Amino acid sequence: MANIAKMEMANALFKKECIKVEKAFFGLKTNVTYTPTNSSVVGDCLDFSCADSKKVVEFFEAAPNQVEALVQKEGQVKQSCNGNTRLFLCYSKDRKFAAMQLFLYSNFEYRAQGDAKFFEGSDAEKKLKAFVG
Repeated sequence: MANIAKMEMANALFKKECIKVEKAFFGLKTNVTYTPTNSSVVGDCLDFSCADSKKVVEFFEAAPNQVEALVQKEGQVKQSCNGNTRLFLCYSKDRKFAAMQLFLYSNFEYRAQGDAKFFEGSDAEKKLKAFVG
């Protein structure tokens, strides 16, 4: 699991009204909670191979209602040890909230491909099906 506070999208995530942030363990740990369901939020960093890069971008940009059909058609995207596509993902344990930001490797560093995207309710569940088992 990735440290949410160190993600590039942390500032945008922490400004969301539905997110509660608390410092713990002498300020060294950050607890993040999705307040509508009181579910804790976890962070993850997923890497994908060059071969799956197009598929990841397609799933990421698809509307939540289209994701289920894409997953049924093409299957869930498989993670790689390292690759040129990286997805930073934060989601509540009950899967009712998701935040995602896509990065592509270019000129020896990962570069953000736009701002973070946020999803709640059934939209979050649908988007997560593409990336998290």
